[in-house]
Amino acid sequence: MEDRSGEIISQYDIKVCRSYRARGGMILETNRGLKFFGPCPASERRLEFEDALKVQMAEHGYVDTDGFVRNCEQKLSSLNNSGERYVVRDWYALEECSLRQEGSILAAAKNLALLHLAMSGIRTSERENYLSEDMTKIFEKRNRELKHVKSFLTKRKNKSPFEVRYLNCCAGFYEEAVSAARELEELDWQALFKENVLRGNVLHGNYTYHNILMGGQPRQLAKCVVSSAKIATVNFDKAVFGIQVCDLYQYMRKVMEKNNWQYPLGERILEAYEQVRALSMREKKLLAILLAYPEKFWKITNYYYNSRKSLIPQKNMEKLEMLLEQQAPKKEFLQKLCHF
Repeated sequence: MEDRSGEIISQYDIKVCRSYRARGGMILETNRGLKFFGPCPASERRLEFEDALKVQMAEHGYVDTDGFVRNCEQKLSSLNNSGERYVVRDWYALEECSLRQEGSILAAAKNLALLHLAMSGIRTSERENYLSEDMTKIFEKRNRELKHVKSFLTKRKNKSPFEVRYLNCCAGFYEEAVSAARELEELDWQALFKENVLRGNVLHGNYTYHNILMGGQPRQLAKCVVSSAKIATVNFDKAVFGIQVCDLYQYMRKVMEKNNWQYPLGERILEAYEQVRALSMREKKLLAILLAYPEKFWKITNYYYNSRKSLIPQKNMEKLEMLLEQQAPKKEFLQKLCHF
């Protein structure tokens, strides 16, 4: 990596003082601040889209992103002698967000709202090439998989303990999945999606703790998020036009799974987000529907079906048991969420 970095860095107007490995690439201490150097699987066209997005976000007031550094030829990526492509991006001396510390969780929720405001009204000729997937079709596909695996296991002889346990509980999860798909159709996903695209709304697409960098000590006082922390958001490689509340769903699901679906925490996350950006009633309904869908169960199902049936990892059983243990608090959370 060091040899590759030297070959690539020579194509930039920067001087590297120190470098060290991190996140599948290298952190560079340079005369132009902290940078990240790493391989680039995306096309130049995609990079130009991300760069235009970050430039407009900065114009809207959100500047702490991993903006690209152009090389001496003003290109966003650079090639080495082997034809491998690399990029250099702005970086931050911050730590990943902790999903165990409430102050960090709430600060990240508020940051997401600020991010969404900055990612609204985005203008680009590439809009039609970067649209989020249709959730109604995703739900339909996943539900077919759930139904197929249940049918497969029902006919299978000599079932493993995992397969027996799976069959005993899959009917309830399938019912939840079908119900969520029906409610999503009634909400009219397509109409809401088109409205958001026309407004130029972009979602991050991967708003998880890995991509939320923090420093300082975020904390909560009463119901107001107070943070002395600097927060940066990185890795926009999955950013697309669509319904921004999908970011909030992804973030909340991860946080709530880590914290056993404690409703008071979920309520405070929503309050922190809405301090900055109010959710419409349809967005709240969509959030509830997405949270109600048994995505974790579908992931366990998908992993099982695409792996060797003769060698089922013990981890599968552990994940299924943990999921079943969380069913009661999750249902209670969803009931209270509807009132919220």
